[in-house]
Amino acid sequence: MPDLALLNSELADIRAERELLRQKHPGATMPEEARDRDQALTERTKKVTFLIEEETQNERDRLFDETAKFMDEPQYQINRAVNPDDESRRIMMRAGWEIRGGTIHRQTARGEIAFCPEEVMFGPVPHDDPVAARHFTQMRATMQPEYRNAWRKWLSGKGDERRLNAAEQNALSEGTASEGGYLVPPDIAAEIMSRRADASVMRSLATIRQTSRDRIQFPAVAPNSSSGSVYSSGFVGGVVGERPTNTDAGPTFQQFEIGIKKFEAYTKLTNDLISDSGSDILAFLATDGGRNLGLVEDNEFLTGDGTALHPHGLLNAGITTADVEGTTSDHVSNTVSDAGSAPKIIDLAYLLPEQYEAGASWLMARATKGKVHRLVDGDGRPWWQAAAGAGGQAGAPGDLVEFPVRTSPFVPVGGTNGNKVMVLGDFSAYIIAERTALSVIVDNMNLIGSDETQIFLRSRAGGGVWNVDAFRIGIV
Repeated sequence: MPDLALLNSELADIRAERELLRQKHPGATMPEEARDRDQALTERTKKVTFLIEEETQNERDRLFDETAKFMDEPQYQINRAVNPDDESRRIMMRAGWEIRGGTIHRQTARGEIAFCPEEVMFGPVPHDDPVAARHFTQMRATMQPEYRNAWRKWLSGKGDERRLNAAEQNALSEGTASEGGYLVPPDIAAEIMSRRADASVMRSLATIRQTSRDRIQFPAVAPNSSSGSVYSSGFVGGVVGERPTNTDAGPTFQQFEIGIKKFEAYTKLTNDLISDSGSDILAFLATDGGRNLGLVEDNEFLTGDGTALHPHGLLNAGITTADVEGTTSDHVSNTVSDAGSAPKIIDLAYLLPEQYEAGASWLMARATKGKVHRLVDGDGRPWWQAAAGAGGQAGAPGDLVEFPVRTSPFVPVGGTNGNKVMVLGDFSAYIIAERTALSVIVDNMNLIGSDETQIFLRSRAGGGVWNVDAFRIGIV
């Protein structure tokens, strides 16, 4: 069985070697030996690309089957009423849930995830907060086995509530979402949630906090104009005497607030597919729906402008920028005779305060990473490799100026003056707050002529940078 990571690495190496070969021999003709090598690399690119596509599909099929089987396992399903008591804790833990550190965790086909605060299921309902009170009540209702059964029947019936009996309709009504549709039962919601990080770079790097409210607040240190933040957390410190006095001196604190927003991913399915008992619509929601919902969130966590419908995206947080423009205007580039972007990228790396370097990484578009690959030193060798002592091997090392490189299609590329093309920082300083309340809306009317049904999957989360000094951004 081919290793997908190795195939992708090989493809990157091949493309880098081809690019270097063509840079070394520009123009319409190449020496015969170089031409033969270029042809061999071209053929290998086609083969490796085919293997990657084939293995990617095989991986998707394995993931689908694995998810469908897991969600049908009886030991992972709750078959008794769940109440805010100790017996219900034991019922949940026997069905794949775990409660520790004030958070309820769920075992999924992809591993364990944090699901919601413990208080949501077992704490007193906060009647002084209508949003939180509704969330507590609904999450407890959707945990019940009768809700899960009614929801599955409603979904397989293309959202037609008339197919439910009175008891099922009553159970389902407990999970009515504010915008229509119904909340996803917790065990199925956990499967969807676990797939978001597969596609979301930000979820894999950021700090994630669970909340039951419509907003969440943190204390944050406001960076000093001359010395930066100095402290890398919401605490600051100093020395005190034997009888210390309370003062409000030194770094300035500010309140950092994240509002909960709604994200949506949707699809069209044929009615035959939804009704076919051999096709597990739940696994499709978890695998494809979860991944694409993760991409929608990722885009917003990076580019959101902080207005009513959008979170505060990383690229719009007022982070310090530095120029990385090269020899070609508005691009990362250089030549043998002009170092261009290369020293500027090094300068950008050393602009990051040292207290954040241990957890720092780069984030850029894959196209920008390719441009960094093409940078050369004064002898025409790949600059990125030479900087890491790679000895002229094809491709590039994983670290760029000592930091790992991650990619996202939502980071801008060059071509426009002022574009923010690369971010370096400790991404744990970006906080994602989420309220565990996935919902599904089924539209079986607008596409009735084409015998299709639209399914909308929605999540509720927000995000923001609580310490801008933990990042630096490169612009062209």
